[in-house]
Amino acid sequence: MVRHRRLHHGHKRKLSFIIPLLLVYVLVSAFLDLTYSGYMLNHVKRIATPTTTEETNMTKLLWEGLSRLDQLDQQRTNLSEELKNIAKLANVSEEAIGPWISQLQPMRIADTPGNETALLTCQDIAEIRISHPMGRGVTKVVELGNYRGSGVAVKRVLSTVKDVKECTKSIERGRWNKCFIFPNYKLLKEILLLQQLKHSNIVQLLGYCVQSEETGENLADHGVVSVTEMGTKFHVGRARKMDWKMRLKIAIDLASLLDYLEHSPIDSLLMADFKVEQFVWVGGKVKLTDLDDVSNVERKCTVDSDCRIDRRDVGVPCANGSCQGLNAKHNMNGAYKTVLRHLLVHAGTEETTLREELRSMSISAASLHSRLLQLLDKELTLDSPTKT
Repeated sequence: MVRHRRLHHGHKRKLSFIIPLLLVYVLVSAFLDLTYSGYMLNHVKRIATPTTTEETNMTKLLWEGLSRLDQLDQQRTNLSEELKNIAKLANVSEEAIGPWISQLQPMRIADTPGNETALLTCQDIAEIRISHPMGRGVTKVVELGNYRGSGVAVKRVLSTVKDVKECTKSIERGRWNKCFIFPNYKLLKEILLLQQLKHSNIVQLLGYCVQSEETGENLADHGVVSVTEMGTKFHVGRARKMDWKMRLKIAIDLASLLDYLEHSPIDSLLMADFKVEQFVWVGGKVKLTDLDDVSNVERKCTVDSDCRIDRRDVGVPCANGSCQGLNAKHNMNGAYKTVLRHLLVHAGTEETTLREELRSMSISAASLHSRLLQLLDKELTLDSPTKT
């Protein structure tokens, strides 16, 4: 698999995450006459200027994609309260990604025509034929698409998603287009994150199209579309029935992902709502597929007791007004409760110790990854024939 070009490591890590989102915020805020700024400022904390060609190109693309917001009507009297109803439903929980799919072969970046590192363009995405729904979240749907014989996952906002349906109940029909602003913002955020986060256990972004705020059944006319690797639902129940070596490999992959999120190019990232539904099987690997609720902001605090998880002291102090290191602890706790405690069931002193350290959140992702690799190496050594 050919990797995308990495962002230059010389510029500040946070800028690549904050800048594009800031531009989205500026456009939306101008449209809403700042009535929506209180919520958006929770996502956009800093003001900066693009410093790389990649950021400049993304800025231009986002500007073109959202410019039509300025053309919408200027009646905003009750819009603040209406959009608060949308904000209350911000968390996305992908539904089942569907049964095992064998009709199509998953697409990879290496399969794209022409330049192997190029993403699918709006013109390419217009060729995709939607087969059937694969899942539905609060703000978007996931559909199985066929691009030149290869299977892809298509994400977009439709009028049937919960956020939009709730919003349309509270405003007149002529203003329903406003109900798509926040869900499309979250999809844009996920696209930007997928462009910057490169890890073997995060789904690969294959392409995207940002051309307007409009929605429709026809992909060629749809405003915001994301295309990623095709995956199938990850079942913990099935995984726990696998042999010990396979369960170790899954746990090793998750530990590697947790370590990457802790030290990502855009700082320590928080998976705010760690769920099994956010993962899919792709080519025999478990991959994170839902990133629109990921954040690089640590919890604010005034005293150390503000930095607890489930009312437990996890050894994270309050420093300079934030709980530095709490994001990583939160992710570890979520991974243990939802997946790892089901996989690491095996007789052995080391396995028992690891489970206890995970339960108490006293182990780092890097240490977990290293010790799991040692356990796997031990198992593989036992399976190897002894030379005489």
